[in-house]
Amino acid sequence: MNDALPAKPRFPKTFWTANTIELFERAAYYAMASFMVIYLKENLGMSPSTATLLNGTVLWGLVYFLPILSGTLADKFGYKRSLTVAFIMIALGYSVMGNLQKLWPGIIGAPAAQAVDFTVPAVLGIVLIGIGGSIVKPCIAGTVQKTAGTRATLGFGIFYMIINIGSITGRGVSYFVRINLGIPAIFVYASTFFALVGLIVVLFVYREPEYVSDGVKDGQQVRKKTLGEAIVGIFVVLRNFKFVFFLIVMSMFWFLYVQLYNLVPLYLRYIDPNAPVELYQLANPIMIVGFQMLITRMVKRWTPVKSIILGAGVVTVGMALNVLPSLLSGDPTHRVGILGLAIPFAGLFMIVSIASMATGEMMASPRVYEYLGAIAPKGEEGLFTGYANLPLALATIVGGKLGGQMFEHYISDPQKAGLPVDTTPMWLIIAGVGLLSMIGLAIYDRLVRKK
Repeated sequence: MNDALPAKPRFPKTFWTANTIELFERAAYYAMASFMVIYLKENLGMSPSTATLLNGTVLWGLVYFLPILSGTLADKFGYKRSLTVAFIMIALGYSVMGNLQKLWPGIIGAPAAQAVDFTVPAVLGIVLIGIGGSIVKPCIAGTVQKTAGTRATLGFGIFYMIINIGSITGRGVSYFVRINLGIPAIFVYASTFFALVGLIVVLFVYREPEYVSDGVKDGQQVRKKTLGEAIVGIFVVLRNFKFVFFLIVMSMFWFLYVQLYNLVPLYLRYIDPNAPVELYQLANPIMIVGFQMLITRMVKRWTPVKSIILGAGVVTVGMALNVLPSLLSGDPTHRVGILGLAIPFAGLFMIVSIASMATGEMMASPRVYEYLGAIAPKGEEGLFTGYANLPLALATIVGGKLGGQMFEHYISDPQKAGLPVDTTPMWLIIAGVGLLSMIGLAIYDRLVRKK
């Protein structure tokens, strides 16, 4: 008689292939993410508000809003075919972005000494990256869901870890490419390379997944939606007052996170014109990789709304800390020695802020799906959780340009006018948005949901 316990089912090959594809796609994206607004501003001569409009409102808006529709199309045409198209678009988009200064003046015939407007080709490159990225998201998440079966929680935990390993990989490679070849080379040699490797894995290794489960998820029969149903679904969820209220409140929380890739890079280059932004922002994925399991265990005992509120509080406090350099020192740009490095005084607080964003994200983000399932009408839980990215999409569409406008108002415009720079109001405004999100969530949970 064999009393040995049965072995736990292993994840199939397609599960690991999908995670490998996600690693390369995220490495490509995060290789350039820290320097996108800086590239648009410093290399292409755009204003901070225009740079953040293109990076936040256009690029991030596409990446986080379009999966509602692109996921439906991916189900219709198949994941492998969709991923192939997506990676071709992404690789082409990164290549276009990195070669703008070489190709665009020659195409339009502008004299070398004349200022060139790069808006049109930059929008083209960004749209290719954004649409391609919006296709990858539902394909990979769908593959993980289909192949993980009854171990979906562990499967998505691995998936989330892979995203951050890709982030660390991309930023690390980006740093060495940038210091040796310059910012445009990040797009040409780092991001394009990672995207092409992802395309090769899709073409030669990836296999269309099969459903491991019985087709029932969260008590509902899973079936493919048509594009029309996906569009109608947007209006269905937006007619629900509770969901709209939650959407607005959560978008305030994500507004703070959006500034990590819009306002923060510009601010870091203000306090240090040669700031290695990608190294500062490594604090985010390193925190997630190192502490995700610990924080997940900690918040598991809390209700979803408590976890989200406390996560928003951590991020808010982290942002508010950036007022201290101006208050404690007359010149927040002066350098202090730490571990043999000379770092701007304000840069030390920014590292803490970025780490706090990662902590707040780990506390809040995983519980959003659980909370949406709780507030959704009976029988429509799957529909509502499918639109969980809408708060982040709204935050990027609105918050991208606002980050650049705040930088112009509080930093670049005073500099041009020869006036002293005071960044305290800027950080208080951002922290105030975070505080409003906490208050809104508390009111919502006590009044709207319980009613």
